[in-house]
Amino acid sequence: KQPKMFAAFAVRVTCIACHPKQEVVAVGYADGTILLVRVDDGAEVLGKKPGAGAVSAIGWDAGGTLLAWGTEAGEAGIIDLA
Repeated sequence: KQPKMFAAFAVRVTCIACHPKQEVVAVGYADGTILLVRVDDGAEVLGKKPGAGAVSAIGWDAGGTLLAWGTEAGEAGIIDLA
């Protein structure tokens, strides 16, 4: 496939996680923002607003309904997409 540019943002990407079942990527940024991006058309959904510290860890559960995240500042959480 041809490379695609999506989730263009003025802030540096710090980590990504591909959805286990769908063409969706979770993108974490240096300002703490998390965007969920559909690969087919680049549609974006805000998963987490900016916060303290860069997103340093991000991962989906096997079913693709939970997205866990952590930041360099010690924030952590789970986004429930069910």
